[in-house]
Amino acid sequence: MFTVTAVLGGTWGYHSSPIIHGVPWLVLPYVIPLTLVAASWRASAHRNTRTRGLVLGGVGALIALIYAHVATFVLCALALLLWAFQGGG
Repeated sequence: MFTVTAVLGGTWGYHSSPIIHGVPWLVLPYVIPLTLVAASWRASAHRNTRTRGLVLGGVGALIALIYAHVATFVLCALALLLWAFQGGG
């Protein structure tokens, strides 16, 4: 369930932000949420590990959904700061 959610959320988040026209290395941080989702695949022996799997999968899917928009905000803020403090010109 979380695997499909993370992939669909990541795809929608990436295609709905202006980062899609950026360089391909901006896709690399999607490895983190997919790793969290993959950690939730591990079979649960008792209640604590089952809860941990649900939390890891949910957090991974959420990160995949919002990453592109957060990255766009950070890159725009960084560009604005660099422009504001460039000095001269």
